[in-house]
Amino acid sequence: MKKIHFLFFACMIFFATAASAQQTGKGYSSAVRLIDSGQTQQAMEELRPYLDYKNYGQLALYARYHFARAAYKNNQYQLAQATLQELIDNYKWEKEDDAYFLLAQSYFAQNKAIDGLKQINQIKSPEVQEEASKASYQYLSQNASVSLLVANFPSYQSNKGYSLALKELLLKQSSLTTNEKQILNDLNQRDLAGDGSTEQTWQKVENNTLDIAVVLPFNYQGGSGVKRLKSNNFVFELYQGIELAVKEAKAKGLQINVRTFDTERKDDVVRKVLQDPFFKQANIIIGPIYPEETELVATFADMHQIPFINPLSNISTTLGSSEYAYLFRPSTEIIVDKILAHSKSHLKGNRIALAYSASSRDELMASQFADEARKKGYQVILNQKVTSSNIRGFLESAGMKPGMTAKVDQVVIFSDDPYIASPSLALMESLSTTVPIFVMDSWLYFNFANFEMLDDANINYLGNNMVNFDNPETEEFRAKFYEQYKSYPGPNTYIGYDVTSWVASTINPNKGFDFQKNLNQRGYSTGGLGYGVDFGNSHSNRYVPVLKMEKGKLIEIK
Repeated sequence: MKKIHFLFFACMIFFATAASAQQTGKGYSSAVRLIDSGQTQQAMEELRPYLDYKNYGQLALYARYHFARAAYKNNQYQLAQATLQELIDNYKWEKEDDAYFLLAQSYFAQNKAIDGLKQINQIKSPEVQEEASKASYQYLSQNASVSLLVANFPSYQSNKGYSLALKELLLKQSSLTTNEKQILNDLNQRDLAGDGSTEQTWQKVENNTLDIAVVLPFNYQGGSGVKRLKSNNFVFELYQGIELAVKEAKAKGLQINVRTFDTERKDDVVRKVLQDPFFKQANIIIGPIYPEETELVATFADMHQIPFINPLSNISTTLGSSEYAYLFRPSTEIIVDKILAHSKSHLKGNRIALAYSASSRDELMASQFADEARKKGYQVILNQKVTSSNIRGFLESAGMKPGMTAKVDQVVIFSDDPYIASPSLALMESLSTTVPIFVMDSWLYFNFANFEMLDDANINYLGNNMVNFDNPETEEFRAKFYEQYKSYPGPNTYIGYDVTSWVASTINPNKGFDFQKNLNQRGYSTGGLGYGVDFGNSHSNRYVPVLKMEKGKLIEIK
């Protein structure tokens, strides 16, 4: 009997409490305040009576939301998820977007990124969308992989936080796939500021000045600053030519502005350099040189549509699929095509002996040459990597030896190594062969190569942005350089001067700053210190003159 009375008394207390709460809502309000003060467990207990929809109607829906909010803050993510899912699935609630947002946060807390993003896609309120976008960025930028975000980009690209997180992760990559570059180009066109990151919207600064960013590894051997750079530093030698070209352009009235940045051959330094505000106004970038730095700048160039030029390389593969990357020199593919086209027009026979050094450029070019030569009906009967110790043996195997008949119709040697050139020239000097030999134009610069040695052999030099020393402009340049530096320019100085003069004559306030459009219109052009350039519909110099020494003078074989 006592048990019955006790049960009846307890029930009366519960219903009285519930009725009182329904009438006043004081218990509900108190519970909500407890959540905000951090007393989540107590808040959940006080909210339980209000979860009954039959008794509390719309108030019960609010209570369910705040119960889930308390569970979320108490790290009970699955309980929060179940409560919110029931609220969304079974009831029509005016604050449904808030429920979707909290449900997304619950999924993020369980590292269920895609499930969370699906909930955010259901949100209609612009205000809640903005908050959900910020939460997406905060979670994804710290926890998501590039591959996950790239794979799901089509489904969630409208989420600005998602897009911004993906953009920042892509920028941290040392290299990008074609698809990733396309996505980065797309993201670059969007305003992604204001979603929880520190990134500012990129706005191009337009002016009537040719702004050039020179991004080079001045301290490629370590160190920083320019005070300790030695006179034999090839990058500083390159910059001296750039500097002289800029001075001449200014003297002619061109509005030109140049900023120099040292990459120090460090990827982190390159990334820091590219954050400089000057790049918002830069019309073109000269440099960098090394592949790992080039990949970073190529990504940046594509993103902000700024053309950049590698002044020294012949390897187009280091540029990837960038639409804004250029080689000032001919690519390996173009050099190969030039040799084979020249051979077809000027030579007889189809037997070729091919030698190449261990440099990455020469190995690549030899592989490309062998493949293309076979396609065109040539026989590559010798194909060998050579060093200073075996180059003579290679030539003798081809029949290039006093008293022997040549076994080939031409010899091709891909190398800039003087220790390969020296024994080769010494052997050729003793021959009376008419077999043509193709080498790079760098052999003309070696101090051991005299005119008699170069004249006697049937050597053809492949112009790799070769300097034309018979050009009056070249003599004038050498005189100006000597006047300023009290020494004569090195090989890289000519390149630095020519690449900058070429840029200044291609894009400027008079012709406009659309680099490729201007190059296409210009086609082949002379001028500068070399034999000419041709970048029409090309991202590297298509003009590769074949040169030969006759009576101490270089002539171009047309």
